[in-house]
Amino acid sequence: LLASANSNIDLDIDPLAAVWSDALTDLCMFVRNAAAMDQSNQAAANSADIVSDIISTIRVTLRCEMTYPEAKKCGAAAGQALSNMATNNKPLQRQLMESEIRDCKSPIESIYVYLLASTNSKTNMAGLMLILNTIKDDDSLSKLLCTTETGQMLAGRVGEMFGESNDDEADEKTMLYVILEEIIQRGHLTLLLTTDPALEAYGLLNALAVYCNENPGPLVRSQIFDMSLLTAIARILTKCHDLLQNVWKSADDTELGDVGMDDIMAAHRSLASTVSILGTITTDIEQQLAVRVLDSGIIQQVIALLGLLSQNLPRIEKASTASTLPETESGLIKRLFMFKCSLIQIIGNISHNNTAAQNLIRELHGLALVLDHMRIDDNHPFIKEYAVVALRSLLENNPTSQAYVSDMEAKGVVQDPKLASAGIQASLDSSGHISVKREASTNTFNVKENSGT
Repeated sequence: LLASANSNIDLDIDPLAAVWSDALTDLCMFVRNAAAMDQSNQAAANSADIVSDIISTIRVTLRCEMTYPEAKKCGAAAGQALSNMATNNKPLQRQLMESEIRDCKSPIESIYVYLLASTNSKTNMAGLMLILNTIKDDDSLSKLLCTTETGQMLAGRVGEMFGESNDDEADEKTMLYVILEEIIQRGHLTLLLTTDPALEAYGLLNALAVYCNENPGPLVRSQIFDMSLLTAIARILTKCHDLLQNVWKSADDTELGDVGMDDIMAAHRSLASTVSILGTITTDIEQQLAVRVLDSGIIQQVIALLGLLSQNLPRIEKASTASTLPETESGLIKRLFMFKCSLIQIIGNISHNNTAAQNLIRELHGLALVLDHMRIDDNHPFIKEYAVVALRSLLENNPTSQAYVSDMEAKGVVQDPKLASAGIQASLDSSGHISVKREASTNTFNVKENSGT
C-alpha cells in the first residue's frame, strides 16, 4: 500500500492530495505503533522493505507540508515510524547512516536533513530521536556523523537549533543537548570545529559551555579539552577580534565597517559561550591543561580582545557627563560585547600559581592592561574588583612582575572639566604625589597614594 501510494501520486498536483495524505498517515501510524520496541515487527518491516517506503513517504509529504496540513501531519507520522523501526535495531541504524550520511551525494537530500528541516516540531523530534538512538554508545557511528559532509551539516543544524532555542525546559532542547553531549564525551566536537571554525558554530559552543558547567571535574576537562579543541577555540577568539576590529575601524562612531548584523550577532553568541567555557575550565585549572591552554594561543587572543574592547568601550565613571553609550548603531552593538570582566577573570584564573602564565601575560602587556582597569566603570560593574583579584594572581610569588609594577611612575594628571570649572586643579609633584589646589586660594591639599597605584 505504501509503495503503491508513493509511486502513483504527486502531492504537488494531485487534487486528492489531502485525502492521500490522510491515508498515508494512517498507514505510517500503524507501522509506528507496530514497530515500537518490538523486534519481531521491526524484522518483518525490514524484510518487507517498508523502510524504503517510509523514507519515500517522508520525502513526498515534507516537500509540500507548507501547502497541505495533512501532508505535514503525515510527515511527522512517517518520521516517528522510521525512528521506532530503528530503535535498538543496530543493523538498520548503520544502514541508514551509510546510505543517508556516508554515501549521500547531496546533503540536502538526506532523510535526516528532511526531518530536521520540517516546520513540525513532532517531525523534528522524530529526527532527533533517530540520531540519538543511532550514535548513542556507538563510537564509529558518532565519528561518521562528525567526519562526513552530510553528517557535519546535520550536526551543525543540531547545534544551531540548540543555540536558537530559548526554552531550557522544552523536550526538544533537552534532546538536542543529549545528542551534543554524546558528541562531546566521545571527543568528536573538534571534528565539527574544523581548521577554520565558523562563528555560526555558537550552538555547539553553547552546548560545550553547558557541559563544562555540569561536569566541572578536572579529569573530565583534561579528557575533553585536547590541543585540537583548544586551538579551535583560539581561532574562534581570533575571528571575533578581527570582526570587531572591522566593525569599529570607522572613525565616525555612527557608522560601521563592512560587517552584517547577522555576523555581529553570531560573534556575540560565540564570544559569550567561549568566555563562559574558558572561565569554567581555568578555575582551579590543573597543570597539564594549563600548559595546553598557554600553548594553544588562547591567552594571546584573550589579551588582544581585552585591549580592543578597552579601546572601543569607553569607561563610564560616576562623575562623567557621558553616562550612557551613544544611541547610534555602533553604540547599540557595543552593548553586546560587555565582556571585559570575564576576560580579566580568565587572565587571573590562568595566572594563579603559574609563573609561566604570569610571565607570558606580562610580556604581552596583559599586566599593564589589567592595571588600567582598576578604576570604576559603570558599564562594567565590579570591574575594579575583578582587576584587583587578577592582579594578585599575576603578582603572587613573581618578583619580576612585582618589580614591573613598582617601577611604574605617574606621568601626569588628567584635569576633570567639572573640577576645573570650579577653580580646582590637580598637579603632579617631583615625588609622584598628586597636589590639588583651588586657583583663588593658597590652601593646598596633598593627597598621598599608596605605592604602585
